[in-house]
Amino acid sequence: MNTMSEFLGYERDDGSIGIRNNVVIVSTAPYANDTVERAADIVENAIPITHPLGRCQTKPDVFQTYRTLLGYATHPNTYGAVVVAHAGEIVDGDELADDVAETGRPSESVNIHREKGVMNGLKATVNAAQGMVRDASAQRRVPADMSNLTFGINCATSDTTSGLCQHKATAGAVWRLIDDHGGRGVFAETPEFFGGEKELAERAVSEEVKQKILDRVEWWDERLQATGYDVRGAQPTPDNMDGGLTTIEEKSLGALVKSGDGPIQDMVDYAEKIPDRSGMYIMDSPGHGAESVTGIGASGAHFMVISTGQGHTLSNAVMPTIKVTGNPGSAERVPEETDVDVSDALVGDESFDWATDQLWDEIEDVVNGKLTMSEALGESQFAIHRIGPST
Repeated sequence: MNTMSEFLGYERDDGSIGIRNNVVIVSTAPYANDTVERAADIVENAIPITHPLGRCQTKPDVFQTYRTLLGYATHPNTYGAVVVAHAGEIVDGDELADDVAETGRPSESVNIHREKGVMNGLKATVNAAQGMVRDASAQRRVPADMSNLTFGINCATSDTTSGLCQHKATAGAVWRLIDDHGGRGVFAETPEFFGGEKELAERAVSEEVKQKILDRVEWWDERLQATGYDVRGAQPTPDNMDGGLTTIEEKSLGALVKSGDGPIQDMVDYAEKIPDRSGMYIMDSPGHGAESVTGIGASGAHFMVISTGQGHTLSNAVMPTIKVTGNPGSAERVPEETDVDVSDALVGDESFDWATDQLWDEIEDVVNGKLTMSEALGESQFAIHRIGPST
């Protein structure tokens, strides 16, 4: 199959290339969320980034929250950011806006207390976002090499079709980007490696990376067991079992199919930027889909393929999510959550190479501007993983 070597994207001053040209309005703490959401309702095409964190957190969580918010404010798909704080937050809004500006992106900092109240804070936020959105609309796409792209991978409501079909199509597409175009792939959900971690670790490019994978799986296992939660006994989830999966080993080995069988370059922390070096990466995260997808977005993935068995609303406003299924019943039941139906490779006469081609065609369209089903519906979730308790 002939594939394009270039796409049309948006140039950034920091050298990255975006497939979208978003303006984000970022809350630093829950007390700024209402202002952020109201401003985004007023300003066309502005994306609100809200969350319940940013106050009374331990140092590791403060760092992780900050890194995640900065990841979205400086994402390749982000044109500019308005950072909104309530008062003197532990996640400093002025500092965050300054860090955004260092990448060459437009940034503004609004502090509700400094503006003398919510109404003035809302007005300042709207004014800043309006100007950015208008400027962003004037930017034109330019040709860019496919090697600039980072391909995010996640699964959702997996069933017996997942490892047999759509995960294979996903693996074929991500390795096409890596092998043929010099791009990057990233997947996450560390607890879902349970039962398959040894096979996964053997793919590491070094002993150091191999040990990192095994250590993180062990860390998650011990952390979960310390709460009295036996993830090996509690998995698969009820929706997985409804789809025919019976053990965590079956789920894990099936889930790993979507990453292919090529070498793993490294395992990075939650929301940590993926290196520029071509290859496949793991980002450490929980198995909770909204948290893993949020982290992968913060790591800089341009788009994500969500391989789903039974259909899912899981999505992201900054990083387009392309949903692929090999379950013909799901494609028929929830067409609004299905971008690509490759079930003919499982129940029809088509090959898995055909399935990969179908998915790749959709990826080429989306990186050049086609809206995903979730984008067209305005679906998105944002959930930062937290490490410890509030103080």
